[in-house]
Amino acid sequence: MKLIPIYTENIKNRRNHTIFLDKKKRTTYKAFHKEEKINHTYYWIGFFIVIAIMRGIESIQLHIPTAVSFGKIGIGVILGMWADRVFYQKYIYEEMKEIYLTESMIEQYIDQGRKLFQFEIGIVVGCFLVFLVLALVFILDQSLVVLIFSLFFFVIFSAYVYRMPMARMKLYRKNNRERT
Repeated sequence: MKLIPIYTENIKNRRNHTIFLDKKKRTTYKAFHKEEKINHTYYWIGFFIVIAIMRGIESIQLHIPTAVSFGKIGIGVILGMWADRVFYQKYIYEEMKEIYLTESMIEQYIDQGRKLFQFEIGIVVGCFLVFLVLALVFILDQSLVVLIFSLFFFVIFSAYVYRMPMARMKLYRKNNRERT
């Protein structure tokens, strides 16, 4: 079963959800987002620990050959993709439940979801460009901090790419042609 996210409601202080479409069966599913129970104390402690670590390693320069630099970036990319997949599958959605929508309601949700899709495309392109620039800076400068930041942007990039299967892009493209 290949599910396509067609609409996401993400409003502060609400029970947010995503609506998925199984294109072959033409059935729809609703998955509520898991509640975020952020302990602000842990957040701030973690924030300052990360800042302290980054300050401690800011002067570390890696003196390694360019091929090894590419290898480090490649390993980081693979680990980032794996971590995003695990995170997305286990920590984003609660159990999915089938919902019964009419064809017109499905089309309406697809149209409403198009704006979020365009925003997500902007995030994907921006994060990928920042990742590429920082990866090139790392290769030239060999700074450990730059490597960490480049991999951070890659993790954001791959998290959003995971929400964009080709079927979702084709669905929006098909609906664009039908509307004109």
